Formats: sequence, C-alpha cells, structure tokens
Amino acid sequence: MTAAGDLTANLIQMVVATAGLTYLVQSNEELVTIIKWVGVFYLLYMGTMSLVKAKPLHIQPGRQYERRSKSSLYWQGFVVSAVNPKAVIFFAALFPQFIDSSNSVVLQFAVLSATYLILDGLFLVAYALLASRLALWLTKNNVMLRWAPGLLLIVVAIALAMRTV
Repeated sequence: MTAAGDLTANLIQMVVATAGLTYLVQSNEELVTIIKWVGVFYLLYMGTMSLVKAKPLHIQPGRQYERRSKSSLYWQGFVVSAVNPKAVIFFAALFPQFIDSSNSVVLQFAVLSATYLILDGLFLVAYALLASRLALWLTKNNVMLRWAPGLLLIVVAIALAMRTV
C-alpha cells in the first residue's frame, strides 16, 4: 500500500511538471534544448551526490515490525513522496528528453507518465517481494545497494546527453 501512495503522489507530480513544460515545449524549441541539457546535468548531479553521500545500511534481519493499516501505509507513501520537491524537478528534467514538439505533447507526456508509473510500480512490488529474502545478503553486501542508484542516474544522464547531441 505504501507503493500505491507513492505512485499516486508521483502521478500528481508528473501532472505538475507536465503543466509547466507543455507550454514551454510548444512555444520555444531552443528553450527545450536548454531544458534537456539542464536535465542531463541535474541527473549527473543527483547521481554524483548519491554516490558521495552513500552511507552504510543498517539492516536487521528477523526484526519484528508493528503491523499497520493499509490506509496508514498508503498515506505514509503518499505524503513522503508528495512533499519531495525533487520529484517534480526529476520529472521536469527527464520527460523533455523524450518529447517531440511536432507531435501531441500532452499525449506524449501521458504515455511517458503511464510508462513510468507501470515500471515504478513493478519495481516497487518486486522490491517488496524480494526485500525479506535479500535482507541477509544485503547486510553483507550493501555497498552495491548504496551505490546502484547513483550509478544508474549517471548512466541515464550520459545516455540522454548522447541522445541530445
């Protein structure tokens, strides 16, 4: 349920990012190119900061956690994601990389949003299912878990930069 709350907040953040970017994409092609490059550098920055600030994880396998209601878990996921201003910036940086201003911008944003929500939802479900099984392994090998998000953001930024050139 926490994942459902997170995805709901992400949808709202995508709509906010789309509302602002749709006007820009339709009105100024040079500005779109600038936004794409700003997005590339922002993703590089996020990836680098993720690597620099990576801390050891303290995972306690077998620890018992209190049971919470589904609505409590949903709202926890929603609030944590909704109050993160970086999410709107992330979507505003990522989505223009895939937009062709000669076609329906709103439709393209809708497809990108749906694709992101489906993939993120599948990832969150897989993460939840594997979490308990991987807990013991991660206590011994958590360096990969700490560095993977940063490395992924840097690889995506480089790929987008190569596509933008």
